[in-house]
Amino acid sequence: MKKINNINKHLVIIIAVLILVTIGVSYSYFVADIISEGVTNSKLNTGKLKLVIDDEGISASDIAPIYDEDYEMLALKKNFSINSSSSDLNSCANIYLNIDSISSNLKSEYFKYKIVSNDVEKEGNFKEAISNKKMLLVDKVFIENDKSIDYDLYIWISYKDGVDQSNMLGTTMKAKLVVEGLDIKTKEECDEL
Repeated sequence: MKKINNINKHLVIIIAVLILVTIGVSYSYFVADIISEGVTNSKLNTGKLKLVIDDEGISASDIAPIYDEDYEMLALKKNFSINSSSSDLNSCANIYLNIDSISSNLKSEYFKYKIVSNDVEKEGNFKEAISNKKMLLVDKVFIENDKSIDYDLYIWISYKDGVDQSNMLGTTMKAKLVVEGLDIKTKEECDEL
């Protein structure tokens, strides 16, 4: 009796496996057949982004606190531009500040940055900054082929009445601007990433 039950169990398992294999093979045949309809050979060209900056990186040291409204006149300022090196591909890019080193006293809500272009004005702080890590400044930048976008990056210590900021004086941060991107056709595709 046990032997018959074991044979029945094995028979049921074998039949179930055969049914699943048959369904899987049939499905893959039809899917492959549908996918192959109307496909033409195409060539994919890849472009690359090129970051142009004034020098190797950013070095902020011995910055004195300023009022936020004076950042354009008194903050450390870095001008840079990014452009697609391809003449026929658009790009979607993210701009990072790769922080080589930052004094622990500068990891504060009062150590600020602002990045400005024709289309972007984004402000943040270095409270969560970590040495040897990238910090995202701007994401989803759409760059049309053969065009470039100019940016101004401002970095400053924000003066706050009644807050002792003397521990932020005589400190340093060293960083490099980095752009990472991929080929994309439209701004809408870039916005959806």
